[in-house]
Amino acid sequence: MSFKKLSPQSLFFTLALIFFPFSEIFADHIVGGEFTYSCRGWLNDDPSTGIKVYDCQINMYRDCVGDGAYFDGVNTDQNGGVGPNGFSSSQMNISIYQGTTIYEATRIFLLGPVADVPINLGNPCLEFEEEVCQQIGVYDFEIELPVSDQSYTLTYQRCCRNMTISNLITPSQIGSTYFITITPEAQQQCNESPRFNINPPIALCVNADFQIDLGASEREGDSLVYKFCDPIVGGGRDGNMTTQTTFDDVVPRVESPPPYTAASFQMPQFNVDNQLGVGSTLILDPQTGLMSGNPAFRGTFSLAICVEEWSRDSIPVLLSQTKREFQMTVGLCGNQVFADLLETEIDAQGRFFIRQCGPGQNTIINESTVERFITEYSWELEGPDGLIAGSNRDFTSTITTVGTYEGTMILNRSSIASNCRDTATFLLGVFPDTEPNFEFTVPGCDDEPIDFTDLSVPQGANNITDWSWNFADNSNEDTRQNPRHRYRIPGNFGVTLTTTDDNGCRATVTNNLGYFPSPRTIIIEPEEGFGCAPYTKEFINLSQPINDDYIFEWEFGDGGTADIASPTYVYENQGVYDVYLGITSPTGCFVDTTFANLIDVRDAPMADFSWTPEEPTNILPNIRVIDQSTGANQRRYILRNSAGDQLFTTPFQDFDYTLRDTGRVFITQLVTHPSGCVDTITKDLNLRLINTYFLPNIFTPNGDGLNDSFFPVGLLNGVKDYRLRVWTRWGELVFSTNTIKDSWDGTFKGSQSPGGGYIWDVQYTDVNGDPEALKGGVVLVR
Repeated sequence: MSFKKLSPQSLFFTLALIFFPFSEIFADHIVGGEFTYSCRGWLNDDPSTGIKVYDCQINMYRDCVGDGAYFDGVNTDQNGGVGPNGFSSSQMNISIYQGTTIYEATRIFLLGPVADVPINLGNPCLEFEEEVCQQIGVYDFEIELPVSDQSYTLTYQRCCRNMTISNLITPSQIGSTYFITITPEAQQQCNESPRFNINPPIALCVNADFQIDLGASEREGDSLVYKFCDPIVGGGRDGNMTTQTTFDDVVPRVESPPPYTAASFQMPQFNVDNQLGVGSTLILDPQTGLMSGNPAFRGTFSLAICVEEWSRDSIPVLLSQTKREFQMTVGLCGNQVFADLLETEIDAQGRFFIRQCGPGQNTIINESTVERFITEYSWELEGPDGLIAGSNRDFTSTITTVGTYEGTMILNRSSIASNCRDTATFLLGVFPDTEPNFEFTVPGCDDEPIDFTDLSVPQGANNITDWSWNFADNSNEDTRQNPRHRYRIPGNFGVTLTTTDDNGCRATVTNNLGYFPSPRTIIIEPEEGFGCAPYTKEFINLSQPINDDYIFEWEFGDGGTADIASPTYVYENQGVYDVYLGITSPTGCFVDTTFANLIDVRDAPMADFSWTPEEPTNILPNIRVIDQSTGANQRRYILRNSAGDQLFTTPFQDFDYTLRDTGRVFITQLVTHPSGCVDTITKDLNLRLINTYFLPNIFTPNGDGLNDSFFPVGLLNGVKDYRLRVWTRWGELVFSTNTIKDSWDGTFKGSQSPGGGYIWDVQYTDVNGDPEALKGGVVLVR
């Protein structure tokens, strides 16, 4: 087995394949570019140096759809670098030739600003519907070149092209060469090459007209000539470094010398003058650089445009040629301009038909879309009034003569793109109008139906065929010519009549009708009222028709009055009362009536009672309930607990009761008057719990079973925070406890305490939450 030693270049390529996918090493992501230069002048402004300084720029275009590699020159590392989002980036270098001799083999520099290339379809009314993305990367650098009688060529080469390109043979097997030549004449004149004014178009719409200005500018005012030219090959797929030179490397370290080879078009469908294919229209104005046409095929294409710069001498001299290669995607687009009007109907010929009833001003509403793609509106309307034109979005005209008018509305009339233009044809029919009117019988004070009479008059040969009445009272539409209508409610009503003639024209008139009759009968509910004083009576006025616009006069028989439709009144005293009601309509119609003996108010008792003691306790739980009611001849008491359970009941006027529950007790008294009127009252009371606490003043701890210990007695349920302490007369603590049942046996630290006097104190919180503190003395007898 034998091994072949790798050159440094081969070693680099092998490592590159390890670290970067093969598709990223190949430059199928580089899809176009161009060189430009501008002579700054002599080096150090000194002609004796024989050297001139040039500011140069390379614009490279990158396909940013998918995972292709980034622009070259992210850093100056020999093995390249890593671009944004982890995309690989190789070293960026060019070669400079003087004639065909290498002048500078490798000039390395860094990537400058990067920006997205905008989509310019050359057609303002289309939107590209497929995915396309390109970026421009800019490289600016300076070179110093001796003035020579030979041309200098600056060149950059990279493999390979996008495999989806349709107009070149084996695009994935060939690379690209981007170069510019500085001729001897350009060196002598310190020339500036032309620069394109805009980025190249990256997308066009299939089967759609386009027009894009690809003109260039330069400072000397030389003559510029534009033409299509061939894409140039360069670089290669040589990953094994088997060639004698590096010219065929994927990333050449030394670019090949001029002249360069043109890429081969897919003949016969594609050639230099038919770069979008035979059958497509592709025109480049040689004087302005305006590119126009209509592509017939979808796909991805490589295009090349050259700008020749000729001096304006008597015998023109070619100073420079700027070559731009770019990748173009031709795809599907959506048309965005559609003519549409708000019409009355569509006629048999598919035209918009708009009906106008009667001469006068008319506005045709434009519903064309999409507005942001429409820059021009052209209206023409011709008929009995002559030709009327307009240029606004909506068309407003004043018609003076009845008749038929034919019209057109054209969108973007002056656009070069046919898809940007759209036309709507329409007819405006101006028909005789109708003067609508009607009358009605004047409403009086009686609640009677109203008769309506149509007085509408056609203004031409038209005839009224339909009537529609709206009486403004939520009733159904009436389609009779002369209807009769009964109003169920009073009020001011805007009655509307709409007529329709045999031309489909409608006319509408509204007249006000005031309908305020007086009620035929005054009705209130309930008709009679019986109650106990104080008696609250709600008078419900059922008289019809009435509303809040009427005047109401109530007299309740005890001097009280009211002025609303349905009042509520309180009778304070016993008696039988007449009630009067008068009603006046807004038009002065009046009706009244008196309801005799309508209200019967009777005396009522007043329930009340008390008990003693006012605050019963668990020590004194017995109470006596004492009647304090007035006007009653019968009574009954009911006692219930908090749960609503009945505890006790009695008919006696006064009674005794023992409270057995520590909770709340509710006592209800029900009393009856001889008239039958009743009253009731409920009161609640609590059995107050109290604690008692007693300590003896002497005890004898001698073991005889009598008074052997010192402990409290009393009612101590519910006591909290308890503490009892016993002290000697000299202040020494001999006993302490927090438990009520604990007692002192007269010992201290296991020994018997001597007889004599001792002091005690106790603290606790009683059952009601109140703090208690007591002090006293006790005698220990031995």
